[in-house]
Amino acid sequence: MKNSIFSNFIILIKGMCMGIADIVPGVSGGTIAIITGVYEELLKTINKFDFKILNDLKNRRFKLVWESYNLNFIFFLGFGILSSIVILSHFIIILLNEFPIAIWSLFLGLISSSIIFLFKTTSKLNFKNSKYFIPFQLYFLIIGMFTAVYIQTLNSGNVEVNSLYLFFCGMVSITAMLLPGVSGAYILVLLGAYETMLITLREISKFNSDYFLNFISFAFGALLSVKLFSKILTWSYKNYKDNTLFCLIGFMIGSLPTLWPWKKNNDSEFFVDKLYIPKNYFNDSEFNEGILFFTIGVMSVLLLEFISNKNEKKR
Repeated sequence: MKNSIFSNFIILIKGMCMGIADIVPGVSGGTIAIITGVYEELLKTINKFDFKILNDLKNRRFKLVWESYNLNFIFFLGFGILSSIVILSHFIIILLNEFPIAIWSLFLGLISSSIIFLFKTTSKLNFKNSKYFIPFQLYFLIIGMFTAVYIQTLNSGNVEVNSLYLFFCGMVSITAMLLPGVSGAYILVLLGAYETMLITLREISKFNSDYFLNFISFAFGALLSVKLFSKILTWSYKNYKDNTLFCLIGFMIGSLPTLWPWKKNNDSEFFVDKLYIPKNYFNDSEFNEGILFFTIGVMSVLLLEFISNKNEKKR
């Protein structure tokens, strides 16, 4: 009994670590899942779910469902993830409002370092024997970059963040969260829904009914995506790992301007025109603040990579 309670507590703590990663753009919940040793079990458990569960629930085979579908694992892991996300959503909103340069610089550092981390997990590019003018993987990189740039132009064109859009955001971000090295929160930043979801989570925790529709739309999109795309995603990651990763890397590179800390408040149609670098670089306190937090972001991902590699060597 004590062992069971301790095991559940450990799963809960691992879930909380994943939740912290999932709410911070640039830190991957999938990477934390690998580091803590729950990634494979999570994917296997998700892929177990089918329509048979509805029949079992209808016939009140609750114990069978709980054991067959590994719901004990899902419950404690999910509770840990959700509790971290809800708690941190309060603090991140405050930090974004009070210290925007520091926080966006931190996020930029996290993402920049994550891009390098993902590059290191791909195979070496072969330019000499390529049949397609350039290595085939680079076409996926270009597709990812142009997709990200296109989405940013949409955001600057007043995309309405309504319940239908949040349903779509839920589908896309949860799919990204399943991949190691890819930040679902970052996808939300790119789609322009990150702050909306932070506010939604904060208000839901206060039982504000005005935000229930936002939450349900996002959650339903996420649940549907997990079931529909988890197998496709894991299949493509397993069989076409390089192409999948290069597409994601391109997506991340193309969307870096979204995280740039220094932006002008103008009505420019093209998002790049809003970006600027402070004058008198090192004499500017905001610039120095940005460099400091960018460095912290980079070092954080390098530390996670070091821990991950250390754990793999032990296995």
